[in-house]
Formats: sequence, structure tokens, C-alpha cells
Amino acid sequence: MTKIENPKNHLLSLFDQKKCWTIEEISQSLDYSLISIRRFLKAIGYYSSFTDNSKWYTLLPIPSFNKKGLWFHKKIGFSMHGNLNQTILHFINTSPQGLTAKELSNIISTSCSPVLNVMYKKKQIDRFKTTKGFVHISIIENTKKLQLKRIEVLTPDKKIKRLKPQTAIFVLVEFIKHPRASFIELSKAVEKKQVKAPPKEIAQLFKDHDLKKNPL
Repeated sequence: MTKIENPKNHLLSLFDQKKCWTIEEISQSLDYSLISIRRFLKAIGYYSSFTDNSKWYTLLPIPSFNKKGLWFHKKIGFSMHGNLNQTILHFINTSPQGLTAKELSNIISTSCSPVLNVMYKKKQIDRFKTTKGFVHISIIENTKKLQLKRIEVLTPDKKIKRLKPQTAIFVLVEFIKHPRASFIELSKAVEKKQVKAPPKEIAQLFKDHDLKKNPL
């Protein structure tokens, strides 16, 4: 097959025919290497999909992004925020109180539990267990503190148990060491010492004894 002259012009015409192409499809149509196709796309400007392992491409002027910065074409998702990881980070970092996997999946119309687990293990995000399951939050310090504060408010329990005296001592020791720690952070701190103290019960401890936490 003879290589097409003016491949960039032909590439533009391909996207007039169809809004999304894989790089292999473009390479076959133009009879240029994948490296060359990537170079042409970079020169023109493109988005790669955040779904389907980023295998789909579209040109910059084509997507009509919604208010969340997302555009879907035949279930292929594109994001103004980047690839899947970057898109997840954007929504977690901008969420007032973090997001569960289900909430995030509803936003991006894509299952993301496995990706969230990998991101957590790589310390790209943090997470805490609440009454509605794991809530994923930012690792940006100021954002994280605000999200933690709101999570505590949003997870009430009608029948809150009281901590045992010995458990309360562990919590108070951690509080003395870290007076700015949230209830969730105090819970995680004592958990490392094999002591179970749910955030709601720590909050009740502070309420019962009229203890004041420093503002986050």
C-alpha cells in the first residue's frame, strides 16, 4: 500500500467520517507507523479516552463536554481532566466529603473499584470506612482535613456505644499527641495499636466529657 500524501489532512477527514478511532485503525488507514500517527495526533491536538484503557482517540474540537468535564460517544468516555486516574483524582480532590466507589462510578459511568484499590495502595488517595462503606478522600492535607470533618458530621448513628475506659485512655493519649487529629484519624491511630475505637464512639466520648478539639 502506497503511503498517503498529506497524512494530517487525511487524518482530519477520518474524523469527519467517525468521531472516535483507535490508533491501530488510523495507522492501517494511512499506512503509517504507530509512532508517526502519535506524532500527527499530537501536532493536531487530541483526547484519548479515559475508558477502554485509553485506546480511543478523538480530536480537540469534537467533544461536547458536560458540566463535569465528561463526554461520552457510544459508551466511550473522554475527560477534560485526563486519563482514568487523573479523572478520579479530580473528582475526589474536589468532593466536599469524599466519594464511595459507587458514587464515583455513577459520576463517570464506569466501574472503578479496582482502580481505587490500586491508587490507595500507591498512596495517591486515602480512604476511611464509614456507615456507607469506604469513602475515598484526597491526600492534599488541607482538603483532606475538611473532607474528614464533613464525613464525621455525615455519619450519625442512632445508637452510639460508649468506649470502654481502657480504650478511652488510648484515644485520649493519641489526642494529646495530635490535638488537631480528626475523630477518624484518632480511630486509625489507635487501630494500629490493636485497639478498636470507631470514630462515632470517639465523638461521643468528647461530647460526654465536654472535650474540645482544636479546629482542623
